[in-house]
Amino acid sequence: MNQNEKLNQKQLDNRQMSRIDLSRTEWWGNFQDDIFILHNPSFKSGWEPYKLKQVLVVLCHQGNGYGAVNLRPIHLQKNTLLIALPSQIVESQKVDEDFKGTFLVLSERFLSRINIGDAYLFLRNVQFNPVYQLDDKMASVFRSLTDLSSNLILSSDDKPGMEEIFSLIARLFYLLSCRIINLSSPENETGQRQGEVMMQFLQLLNLHFKEHREVGFYADKMNITAKYMTTLVKKASGKSALEWIEDYVILEAKAQLSSTVNTVQQIAFDLNFPSQSLFGRYFKRAVGMSPSDYRASLRVFQ
Repeated sequence: MNQNEKLNQKQLDNRQMSRIDLSRTEWWGNFQDDIFILHNPSFKSGWEPYKLKQVLVVLCHQGNGYGAVNLRPIHLQKNTLLIALPSQIVESQKVDEDFKGTFLVLSERFLSRINIGDAYLFLRNVQFNPVYQLDDKMASVFRSLTDLSSNLILSSDDKPGMEEIFSLIARLFYLLSCRIINLSSPENETGQRQGEVMMQFLQLLNLHFKEHREVGFYADKMNITAKYMTTLVKKASGKSALEWIEDYVILEAKAQLSSTVNTVQQIAFDLNFPSQSLFGRYFKRAVGMSPSDYRASLRVFQ
């Protein structure tokens, strides 16, 4: 592995994608620390579930890939588009030897500078449905965008205006994605306010769900009442703020039970429960079985 490969492999490791073998990958390139592109990557064995820190986009060209996003099964095949978001838990279970596709890893910093309108509607849809099957024409459009980005990277990333050009490409990618998932923006100020509160709540929840499971904590952070926040969150998403908090806690618990050797007591401590027994009751009420039984059921299934 040459020095350039070592550098890029370190960037991949930092993005928790160390299962990709750059020495056998057809092509890779990056723009600063904001965009990383891989064409037809080669995969090593043994990819444990991990929590994303960036946005991951995969466009499958051929073959099959099987895995999970937030513990929900996914299947990649020709013309499948996968969009996974920061804080989501991604797992690759099986990839065919003839699998080909393009992987894009986009930093949150880069995306935050792009005007993408009502981001909540986009994030809400993608969060619960990360996989979309494209027709040949639309798949060709997305592939053209990734090819254009690759060629721009090859032309040197230190030329004036490159960041603006990549921002325009990302904006176009976003607008096309919105067409695929049939987004419709709120038509009035009330709908916009619901989206704003929901978006802010999810951002805070992602940062603090391990330490705080009280609705009042998040409402205080947003300088609104807990009742008002709960009302807007319920109208925007169909779930209460308390249900959202529980979902985040349980998902993290399931991920640790399935992908780590941490004891139930260690997981309870990591999730800020005062005791293992309280964590056990919380988990059983939500899942229908104890943490130990859940871990045992996974082993039996495997």
